[in-house]
Amino acid sequence: MRSSSSLVLLLATLGSGLAACSDPAGNNNILDSGNPVDTGSPADTGTPTDRGPDAGTPTDTGSPMDTGPTDSGNPVDTGPATDTGPATDTGPADAGPAVDPCAAASVIDLNMAGTRSGATTRITRSNTTAPRNGTLRASCQSNTVGQVAFRYTPTAAGRLAISTDNAGTMPVAFDTVAWALSTCAPSVGDAGTGNLGCDDDSGSDPRGLSSRFVTTASVAAGTPIFIIVGGYGSATASTGTFELSVTEITTVPVGGMCDQAGFTSVCATGANCVGGSATTPGTCTAEGARGAACRAAAPRCDASLECSSAMGAGTCRAIVAAGGACEITPTTSICMGTAVCYSATMGATMGTCIAEGAANGRCRATGTACDAGLACSGTATSTFSRCRTAVAAGAACDPTGAMNVCATGTNCVTRAGASTCVTQGAQGGACRTDSPRCDTSLECSSSGTGVCRAVVAVGAACDTSNVTTICAMSATCIATTPGAAMGTCRAVGTVAGTACRDAAPRCDTGLDCSTTTGTGVCRSTIASGGACVPGSRSEICAMSTACQPTSATAGTCAMGRAETEPNNSPSMAQAAVASSTVYSGTATPKDTDCFFVTVPANGSLYVESNLPATPACPAGGPDPIFTVYNPAGDDILTSDDTSGRGRCSTASGATSSALRGLAAGRYTVCVEPLTSMSINYLLTVGVYPTP
Repeated sequence: MRSSSSLVLLLATLGSGLAACSDPAGNNNILDSGNPVDTGSPADTGTPTDRGPDAGTPTDTGSPMDTGPTDSGNPVDTGPATDTGPATDTGPADAGPAVDPCAAASVIDLNMAGTRSGATTRITRSNTTAPRNGTLRASCQSNTVGQVAFRYTPTAAGRLAISTDNAGTMPVAFDTVAWALSTCAPSVGDAGTGNLGCDDDSGSDPRGLSSRFVTTASVAAGTPIFIIVGGYGSATASTGTFELSVTEITTVPVGGMCDQAGFTSVCATGANCVGGSATTPGTCTAEGARGAACRAAAPRCDASLECSSAMGAGTCRAIVAAGGACEITPTTSICMGTAVCYSATMGATMGTCIAEGAANGRCRATGTACDAGLACSGTATSTFSRCRTAVAAGAACDPTGAMNVCATGTNCVTRAGASTCVTQGAQGGACRTDSPRCDTSLECSSSGTGVCRAVVAVGAACDTSNVTTICAMSATCIATTPGAAMGTCRAVGTVAGTACRDAAPRCDTGLDCSTTTGTGVCRSTIASGGACVPGSRSEICAMSTACQPTSATAGTCAMGRAETEPNNSPSMAQAAVASSTVYSGTATPKDTDCFFVTVPANGSLYVESNLPATPACPAGGPDPIFTVYNPAGDDILTSDDTSGRGRCSTASGATSSALRGLAAGRYTVCVEPLTSMSINYLLTVGVYPTP
């Protein structure tokens, strides 16, 4: 290696030689040999004849920030080779490339891999490791993930029942989507051509988010079809283990017994299943016959029958004249013309055809609405208007208008469980539309439709229902005894049940206001085991207890009895009790809790929801809602947010005719959250004879 002193000497010698041979005119850039080592500037413009070795930048390290196109998460980064951006990709989750579940290697042969018993083949698989981004799209749900494809070859011609609503589908909240195709290809399902059926969320509790359907057309023996199972992409549980079952459905000839739902049998072509229920079989009936589907071409129905639809799908029904027997729900028969089917028995399935204008018949739209001695229960042009017996002022009346209606100029007023027709403008009667709206010394409760009431001073007798009286000075009518129709007007803040004062102290000593601000009620707190009044606004049971009624007006503050799973639907309700019970438990959007209760003839029900930790059930917190079903499984009452109870609610025979004077049988009460917020609840189910 040459020393530094030698290098300096050499450079000096070369410099002097160049100076001696310079261009006289000073144009020494004609031949520029550059410096011995040209390191260039960041942007070397040089000259056209610059022959110096330009090493440029030794290594292009690029910009410290990645300015390339947005990284869409493809498995191969196609950016510049010199991209030295961050080693960690913080972009959105990479779903990977689309994967075709119909690829030969991916399709599972159900006949080979499954287990067959009778007409049903089953297989248990998981979509947890299946590629998330499948190429297929179900006709009933476009957002699916983890698609798994099966090939199934039917052994006989007919329709197939396909289901993931089986015990092997876990977790129970796994939201599956299943569909069937004649050919496994993306365009088949999207276009609908070759689509043999699709379902999302038709399962039964507790697997209500599973899939269950019957193919829309018959399949041929020996010709494979394809079944796809995936998860709903936006669900919390979009992946899991599923048990898929495929059942070859029996085809039943005309006259044979059939499954109304079509999961175990279907009727032969040209017939459909008539009658039956979820537990009893129907009968295969030829199209055009009574109760069967209408024919596509004329005559659409057999003689003396008419189709329920002018065109398209419909049912052939018999025409019944006035006075004849008919179905309350017109399935196989319908009343002639404007006649309606009527029965005085609640819940009856059969009735009698009643002519227009006759008692219990539809009101006439023109001329006299009803026959003599009758009055229309609504607007004559309304589909639901009916002619009922007209009741005079002072006589007992039916507040629902189902049995009778008050004569013109009167209205039905209910007090203490009794209903009477009262003349408009009189105390307790409806306000007149013209002045004077009420009789002397009375005032109307509203500027619109209202009730005429007497204003009663503090300390005077009053009507606890506030139908015939109203206390002056914002006082509250407090019942003389629990449940009594009459009481005394008491000043605000003085006793339990009165309104709270606007300023502190909002209630007298020993009482608490039901709200911290705004309108509230002064209440007393009853300790566990203490006597309470069901539904009372003037008292509240201590935390973690609720009022368990022994009658319509008496009860005891009691702790809850723990609910027992599974009880997630009316059919799975917890074991029946014959006496009032307070239940405690937790309900979620995926977990409804149901309870059976045995009601005696002419019995009444009392149902109340409470929150054990926050008895006031404040706004913004958990919101329970309950539903009551009769022995036939019909929803007879749903209750949410009773006035004065915050987010909780109370319903009883005293406030709702749906829970009063019931037929003997086993009723069901179910509780669930109204919103996505889970609830810890106390549910009181009270049962006692109707007073």
